[in-house]
Amino acid sequence: MTADMTNNRVPYGLLTDEEQAALHEHEKAGGEFEYWACNGWEQTKPTWFYNITYRPLPLPKTQDVIAWDRLPEWAEWVARDDDEEVLAHQYEPCSGDTQWFGHCGRRLRIDDFPGIVQIGTCDWKDSKQRRPR
Repeated sequence: MTADMTNNRVPYGLLTDEEQAALHEHEKAGGEFEYWACNGWEQTKPTWFYNITYRPLPLPKTQDVIAWDRLPEWAEWVARDDDEEVLAHQYEPCSGDTQWFGHCGRRLRIDDFPGIVQIGTCDWKDSKQRRPR
């Protein structure tokens, strides 16, 4: 979404074109919505009436998708740093303030290779994954 509309309190008809487009993008992505009713916010499928205030519910966070079969056999762990660099680690990495540290073993940056990583929407601190068995 271009504009963050999750705290919207403006009726649909008074939103800018960009804000309306952001709501429609959220709908196309399968996102859910709330609208302002007499008793507060209620979940709805939007009908886009000009006098109703809609706001999108946040999309669920997704994990990075890793093409494990394309990684070397020694790559047992993968984690994404705060700057979105993704590294394969031989041993389980530990988190720091903005990145994952592998204190021993091999490491390889893998986000530069096409088709190996599809970045998800989860926070970098939740990105660590172990090779599936």
